[in-house]
Amino acid sequence: MRMATRLLVAVTFLGVGLAGATDVSADDVDEARARAEATIRALDEAQEELGAVEQRVAEVQHRLEVASADIEQLEAEVQAIAVDQYMRAGEPPSLVPVDEDLGDQLLGNELARIVTQGDTDAIDAYAAQRADLATAADELEALQAEQEDAVAQLESRNRELQAEVERLEALERERIEAERRRIEEERRRREAQEQAAAAAAAAATTPDDTTPTTGGGGGGGTPPPTGGGGDFLCPVPGSTFTDSWGAPRSGGRSHQGVDMMASAGTPIYAPVTGDVSHRGVSLGGLSFFLYGDNGNTYFGTHLSSYGASGRVVAGTVIGYVGATGNANGINHLHFEIWPGGGAPVNPYPTVAAAC
Repeated sequence: MRMATRLLVAVTFLGVGLAGATDVSADDVDEARARAEATIRALDEAQEELGAVEQRVAEVQHRLEVASADIEQLEAEVQAIAVDQYMRAGEPPSLVPVDEDLGDQLLGNELARIVTQGDTDAIDAYAAQRADLATAADELEALQAEQEDAVAQLESRNRELQAEVERLEALERERIEAERRRIEEERRRREAQEQAAAAAAAAATTPDDTTPTTGGGGGGGTPPPTGGGGDFLCPVPGSTFTDSWGAPRSGGRSHQGVDMMASAGTPIYAPVTGDVSHRGVSLGGLSFFLYGDNGNTYFGTHLSSYGASGRVVAGTVIGYVGATGNANGINHLHFEIWPGGGAPVNPYPTVAAAC
């Protein structure tokens, strides 16, 4: 009976330990995830702004190239006019050295003098192109400053995101460890209860009962359920992502995947069973192509390094999160789903349900 009493006391202490086992609550993790998702949205906005500025820079640079080419041709025409006026009037062609950087007043005086003598079309065109060239140069200078600001903003958002991702991952690890401790302590508590019950039953038997008892103990041979379900596994468990399908990207492109933010080197798992091949692509850098047995193709890019290739089962590590290619230094997996191997569709609903 004293043995049973000691076991019951041990169970009581285990119950007290369980009460404080989980230091990180689900609310803590949800709050950290919400902050990370908000930072991702800000990062997307910074990327869109940078893409828009880069597009305007390209347009102005094209205007400069066109204006410069036109000016070269018009300068030859204006020079010919000046020479012709010289031949007819016996005056030196003062506008011949048009490639020199004439001041606005001097250029205006020279053009006004020639205009009074005719041949105004080429001169008007020349003056207009010179003005457009100067305007485009000013616009380009302003846009380049704006581009530098956009790059700085993107880098700042990236640093904020990496900090939030690291904090979220630390909280998630702490939560998982706390859950593991809770499960282990619950198992020990059940075993202690079973041992106490067995000891109490043994103490209640008659003294002449010599039949040995086995105690019946339950043991913890069956692991706790892992949850999940469905045929699609989360490619990067614990990652943070938002629905950015169709968001503008540089070069006039639109986003055709989901960006799963995680620390560099985080494992990437095959979401389905199939065949994996690895290769680098021009924009994304290190990439994988998973040809699923279900007929769909799964594409992931910006990897830091490769994992298993060839025939794989769902859950196999096939790569690691990185920032290769045009990831702008942002560690993440860009993930796409191509149903039937065709055009990509928005993967967010599928990934959100699995992760």
